[in-house]
Amino acid sequence: MLKRIKYVSRFDKPLSADAIEEIGAQSQKNNAAMDLTGLLMSSGGLFYQVLEGPAEAVDEVYGRIVADGRHTDLLLISTENDVERAFPDWSMQTINLDAASHVRLFPLKALIKAVFEQGRLMENMMWAIERTVQHEMRRDD
Repeated sequence: MLKRIKYVSRFDKPLSADAIEEIGAQSQKNNAAMDLTGLLMSSGGLFYQVLEGPAEAVDEVYGRIVADGRHTDLLLISTENDVERAFPDWSMQTINLDAASHVRLFPLKALIKAVFEQGRLMENMMWAIERTVQHEMRRDD
């Protein structure tokens, strides 16, 4: 059974193009050994990643990502089970959109930022709903 997750996170501190490339190279090496494939994009201090492969391996790597201090404000966008690989030939294709020269990639920067901001907005709205329900339930007691 193959699983795919997508997440976005903020860098805990600015990363150089070399550091991002290093992260991608290490991910390629580690992922190939675990039969994982995917895509890692960075832009404006944000990571966007698609990680796919055996469910246990995806969960293990995602657990390490969650614990990795280089990621803050991590937002899991989606989890899909029983999927076909979208990136079968990429153990981890890394694209630094801030260094990319392909003009057609420029809109991806805005999309990654919008996904991150919408995720943060959803978290805030869910927090407000939960607090309102708690407050109202206490008033009824």
